[in-house]
This record gives sequence, C-alpha cells and structure tokens, in this order.
Amino acid sequence: MKVRGENSIFSHVCQRLPISLVCNYFHVVALVQTFSSAVIRPRLICSALILLVGCQMRPVAPTPASFIRIPFQACTHEIFFPGDDGVQIAGQFDFPPNDPLPPLVFIIHHTGPVDRDAYQYLAAKLVLAGYATFRFDKRGTGHSAGVYGCCEEEDALAAYRAAMQAVTPQQRVFIIAQSLGTRILAQRWQEFAHIRQPDGVVLLSNLLADGETVAIQAPLHIIVSASETNLNAIGEEARRAHQQAYPAYTASVAVIPNSEHTLFDVSAGPIDWSDPSWPYRFHPLAWQSLYDWLERHR
Repeated sequence: MKVRGENSIFSHVCQRLPISLVCNYFHVVALVQTFSSAVIRPRLICSALILLVGCQMRPVAPTPASFIRIPFQACTHEIFFPGDDGVQIAGQFDFPPNDPLPPLVFIIHHTGPVDRDAYQYLAAKLVLAGYATFRFDKRGTGHSAGVYGCCEEEDALAAYRAAMQAVTPQQRVFIIAQSLGTRILAQRWQEFAHIRQPDGVVLLSNLLADGETVAIQAPLHIIVSASETNLNAIGEEARRAHQQAYPAYTASVAVIPNSEHTLFDVSAGPIDWSDPSWPYRFHPLAWQSLYDWLERHR
C-alpha cells in the first residue's frame, strides 16, 4: 500500500498506524523528517505520531465531473495499492472529523467503469452519520492505472485488503455491496472473510436469489427496489434462506417503493443520469433503512 507523495520513512510509519491518525500528510512529513536525522527506533516514531498528529477538518476536494458532488466535511486520505497483476489501483478513505476510531464502511461497486465518486453521495451521508468510508477507482478510471474490462473480483479483494491494513481490531467493519458487487462478495466470501471478517453486510440492489445469500456468513441486511421483477426471490426468500442457515445472525430485508434498481427515487419521474443533480435523488427510505441497520449493529 502506498501513500501519495510518500518517502521511505513516511511509508514505514504509515503502514503501521491507523490511517485516521495520519490524515494530515504535511504535519506527518515534517515530524518524520525531524526524527529522521536521529537514531530512533520506528516504534518511537509511531508513538510520537499517535500523540502529535490528528486529522484536520477540511472539505473533500471534488474532481471535475458531469454530476454534482455533495459537499461534506471529512478527513480524506488517498492510497495506491496493486491489483493481483501489479496494476496500481487508487482508493480513498473519508473519516468523520474528530473521531479517532469510527466504524468503517467498505463499498463494493456496481457494474461498469466507474470511479470512487460514483459513491460520493453515499460517503457524504455515511461520514455525516459518523462512519468512515473506503471507496476506490476501478482500473482505467479515476486515478487507477490499467484498462477497465477485467479483474472486478480481484480488484475488489485487493481494495479490501489494502483498506483493512489501516483499521484497528477495535474498529467495526461493514461491507456495503451493490448490484454486481453483491455477486462479487458472495462468490469470493471466504477470501474477504479471511482478510477480515466483517461485522455485518448490506446488499443494495441485491442480485442474490434464494439460497445464494447463504455464502455470506455475517449479519445481513438486504435493500431492494419494489420494481424488481424477481422481488420475492432476491428479497424475502433470500433473507429467509440466510436466516435459516445462520440463526445466530440477524437477516432482514427492506423493499423501497417508487425506486429504480439502484434505489434512486423515481416518484417525481425517471432518473435522468445526464442531470448533474442525480446524487440528491438517492431514495430517503433506502438511506433510512441503511442507517438504522448500521446503528443497530454499530
């Protein structure tokens, strides 16, 4: 895992600390450079960083795009990590200001060549609610190298591995997967769980029908649109199969009216994805269901 603009000492320290402690990059570099001229063991440098370095509240800087970025206050941190084939993938943490150990929500994307900002609207809501988030640029998009068209599952696993290097055992971790992401999570569940067993999973726009949800061995919440043609199979039947397989875990489902597949509100008409204000139309009932479930498991 690489930190943007790193030097060797900074890299040595950052990979051994929660990312939330080193958001303010320039303060860290100045401190480490001060220490670098002395013969000091790395553990002492880490201790000094923990005592002296903290996140500063600052706006998430938007990048040029065809849709609106919802403004919110966060401590942001970009990292780079290799895919299985060595291609460099970019990801971003967003931390609530002044919270050293917030629960982390890791997002597995839907299909298509989308970058991290496809979920900026969700990060804005989650950070405001007190959750840290991690989202990444698919290869060939944003700051990630390579060409989009392969390795969706492998890159999602690489992103999860990189993100989990930055959390402590005390922090709770949740995975939110949407649409194609729900299949990626189910098909590679054992590998995700081997990296770090999440404390819960939310399937947005679920594609897993009936018993396919049994692959996910964690507390589970499913949020689907009432417009889905196979609603019962990906909703209540999927929930029931999971609950029967894992009675110790809770499994629940929410069906959102007046929404399309990705859970945006169509009560005022279909979503025009060329309209830059579409991020504001994430269905409020979908968000409320997600938020309430996270709070119960926090």
